[in-house]
Order: sequence, then structure tokens, then C-alpha cells
Amino acid sequence: MRSILLFGLILLPFAEIWGYFKFGSLYGWWFLIYLIVMAVLGWRLIQEEKTLVLSRFMSIMAHGGNPMALILGAAKNLMAGGLFLFPGIFTDIIAFILLLIPISGNEENLNKTKSGSFNQKKDTANKDTANKGDVIEGEYRREDDPK
Repeated sequence: MRSILLFGLILLPFAEIWGYFKFGSLYGWWFLIYLIVMAVLGWRLIQEEKTLVLSRFMSIMAHGGNPMALILGAAKNLMAGGLFLFPGIFTDIIAFILLLIPISGNEENLNKTKSGSFNQKKDTANKDTANKGDVIEGEYRREDDPK
């Protein structure tokens, strides 16, 4: 496994240089514009992830969720942004594939991992009131306490 990773890391710069010449000769200035746009988008992805990760983390912790999915998602987005910053077609393809990989930590999965009877009672109470609506029906009669 290490040899495959090492071979890929050695081969990647050569593939990128080949891609510069090949796509540069085919598309000319449009390829340069593409490289600049992808670098700007990668920079924006990194900046937005850095600013939003703390608020998302605090929200998940406040709701009692699992922060591991958030950490993995943030690392995935930061790595994809770094790959977009590195100029080249092959690193952009790897970054797109990386962004398309879903992290299995959606809100539904986070709610399932919650523990404690308070959260379970709260969930069943919300299900019951959602079915009945906002109207509470009943009769009212005032009774005085005999003293």
C-alpha cells in the first residue's frame, strides 16, 4: 500500500506537467483561465470551511450529536480545497471526486446515536403532537377546594 501511494505521489507531478503541455496546446489561454478560476474556488472553499466549522461544531455539540462526522467533513473539504489550489487537471479531478464522497453523519444518523431517556421522550412527544396538530381539546370545570 505504501509503495502504491509513493508511486502515485511521484507520478502525479509528471502527469500534471504533461497535462499542462497537452491541455495548454489544445485550449490555449482558456486553460490558463481555468487554472486561475479553480485556484480561486479552492481558496474560497478553504476560507468558508474555516469560518463555518466552529459554528457547526458548537451546534452539533449543543444538540448532543456526534462531532466525528463534522470533523471528517471539514477535513475532506479542506483537502479538496488544497487540491483545487494546486494547479492541474488531475488534482482537480481528485478534488471533485473527494467532494462527491458523502460523509455518513447526516442529522438523521446523528439523532439515532443520541443516548438518554430525555431525548427519546422528546422525540416521541414531538411525533405525537405532530400528528394531532396544535389544538388541545377538552372540558374545563372549576372546582373549589373544601376547607
